[in-house]
Amino acid sequence: MRSTRFQPDPLDHALIDFGTDEKNFKPTAVGLILNESYTGCALIVHTQEVLKPNQIILLQVGRLGVMPGKVIWTKSLEDSILKVGLQFQD
Repeated sequence: MRSTRFQPDPLDHALIDFGTDEKNFKPTAVGLILNESYTGCALIVHTQEVLKPNQIILLQVGRLGVMPGKVIWTKSLEDSILKVGLQFQD
């Protein structure tokens, strides 16, 4: 069942670290938040990184703390611009 989606606050964004060490969070990409829910979010990301379903990354969405996120789906919009669905893992 799909969770209720919320619109992000104006100017909120997501910081993304393609590693998995929560104690050493070093974001290398920024995502525009399309929508959020209690269980995840959808982002637009400009990156050369390859993201695949079930991949775990670290993210900080808006005012939330750093947490792992699981890639659920990706859609290429243009070269190096992806739409990504993520499920929070905390």
